[in-house]
Amino acid sequence: MATTVFPSPAARGNLLLALILTLLPTRALCAAQETQGSFEDLSARAAAARDQQNLPLAIQLYQQAEQLKPDWQEGWWYLGMLQYSSNQFPGAIDAFSHLLELAPTAVPAMALRGLCEFETGAYEDSLRDLEQAVAHGALNQPHNEEIIRFHLAQLLAHAGRFQDALEQYRFFAEHHVDAPDLTIGIGLAGMRDPTFPKDVAAQTRELYQAVGNAGYIFLSGDNEQADASFAELFVRFPSTPNLHYFYGFLLFPHDPGLAIDQFHSELATNPTNETANALLAFTLVIAGRFSEALEPAQRAYAKSPDTEISQLALGRSLAETGDTKRGAELLSQVIARDPQNLEAHLGMMSIYSQSGNREEAERERKVCRDLAK
Repeated sequence: MATTVFPSPAARGNLLLALILTLLPTRALCAAQETQGSFEDLSARAAAARDQQNLPLAIQLYQQAEQLKPDWQEGWWYLGMLQYSSNQFPGAIDAFSHLLELAPTAVPAMALRGLCEFETGAYEDSLRDLEQAVAHGALNQPHNEEIIRFHLAQLLAHAGRFQDALEQYRFFAEHHVDAPDLTIGIGLAGMRDPTFPKDVAAQTRELYQAVGNAGYIFLSGDNEQADASFAELFVRFPSTPNLHYFYGFLLFPHDPGLAIDQFHSELATNPTNETANALLAFTLVIAGRFSEALEPAQRAYAKSPDTEISQLALGRSLAETGDTKRGAELLSQVIARDPQNLEAHLGMMSIYSQSGNREEAERERKVCRDLAK
């Protein structure tokens, strides 16, 4: 009669351990295969839903696929795009952020994240992303250029960088692209108002629309019609701050003499306008009218002693009217912050020439020649 022998507890433990060790690799492999199969199924279904314009289902499927494979760049891209298209901006920001962690130079994702941040009110983040995207070539895609430039222009004006904003708006005028919010944006930037076009009060929309339209005409290259439009505005809004300043700013690169007249007109009604004082002084310096520049330069510097244009205008005015020591101090401050500033180096060259320091004057002359190339 056969006898059944049961293993001892220790032997049973060894057998169980051997069984576990035998099964683990197989089960892990099966789990990996199931995950891979599940991911491939989800990604295929997500693409099909996207092609069928079933955005809610596509978003859901892409989210599930990314949980299985978080390093799937294509999935993060489509997830961000679909959420952006559905106005789900926080989710789109998250998707594009994941993609940018995996691919930091993905310029389209950077630009789209910036546009989403604009919609959520994260304006500093939006400005950072859009500027970085532009620096990496985002404007090279014609179908993206207008929307990026328009949002960037608004953000620059909101940040107080009005000149940079107008440079973005110039693109639209030169290409004859027009829209109500666009001309209002030009008016806001020209009048140095950081408000977004969408937030302009009803009672002031007419003003900004009219000013923006005149600015648009000038930026498009029709100077004669722009002059007529601004002349009409001066009659309609005779004491509105920054109106004469805006026209002077536009004229400055082309006709400094007319720009000076506009800055004087601005200061006649708004004498404390520090920006008009600074630009008047700077324009007079450029024209070599240093004695006339001294008073507005002093007013501008008294209001904003840390701005480059105030330091530059006062430094050059003082240096050319007898106070070379103080002039050199101010111009040196400008150069320390902006070593490529040609006007500051021209001022230092003049100071060294006046003092008889030929060696330093020649060194500054060489710097000026190099900067002017």
